[in-house]
Amino acid sequence: MAYCASCGAEELADQQFCANCGKATSGSFAKPGPMPYFPMDSAKIEGPPLAGYWWRVLAYLIDAIILGILINLPLRSANTNVYVAAVANIAFIFAYGTFFLTRLKGQTIGMMVARIRCVDAVTNEQVTLVQALRRNGLFCILDLVGSIYHYVKYAHPTHHQSLENGHHAVLALLLLIPVIIDVLWPLWDKRNQALHDKFANTVVLRPSRV
Repeated sequence: MAYCASCGAEELADQQFCANCGKATSGSFAKPGPMPYFPMDSAKIEGPPLAGYWWRVLAYLIDAIILGILINLPLRSANTNVYVAAVANIAFIFAYGTFFLTRLKGQTIGMMVARIRCVDAVTNEQVTLVQALRRNGLFCILDLVGSIYHYVKYAHPTHHQSLENGHHAVLALLLLIPVIIDVLWPLWDKRNQALHDKFANTVVLRPSRV
C-alpha cells in the first residue's frame, strides 16, 4: 500500500494526484506517445515545359504540307480511286509518324521546325516502338474514319437531291467529330495531351534545346 509523501493519505492504484492535498503521487504515469507525423508536400520536380497548343498545330500543318506533296498530289494526278487514296494516305501518315518518332528524338519534320518533341509521359525519354505504334495508330484510325466517306454533290440539285446532299454532308461531319475532338483535346487537358497521347502515355514538350 502506498501513501502520499506530502500528507500521508492512502493512495489508490494508478492514482496520479492525491485526493487529500492534490500533490502528485508516487503512482505510475502514462508515458507520452509519439507525436503525430504530418509529412510536408514534396516539391514538384520541374521538367521541360509542355508544348503549347499552337506549336503543335504549326508542326501538324508543316507535316500535312509535306505529306500532301509526297503522297496526295501523286495519288490525285494518277486519278486513284478516292477510297484507295484515303487508305494509302493514312498508311503513309502512319509509317511517317512511327519512323520519325522512334528514330529522330521523337520528332517529325514539322516538330523539328516547331522545336517540340514527343516523349514518354513518365520518364521524358524517347518513345518506344510500341508507344509510337499506339499513338500513330489511334490518330490514323480516327483520321481514316473522318476522311473515308466521299460523296458526289449535285451541281444543280432538285429538291430531293438537295435533301440528299444535306444527308451526305451531315454524315460526313459526324464522321469527322472523333478526330476533331482528338485534335482539340490538348486545349483543355492539364498536360496538353491529345487522346492519342493518352492512349500511348506520351506528352509533347518544347524544351529550350532539342
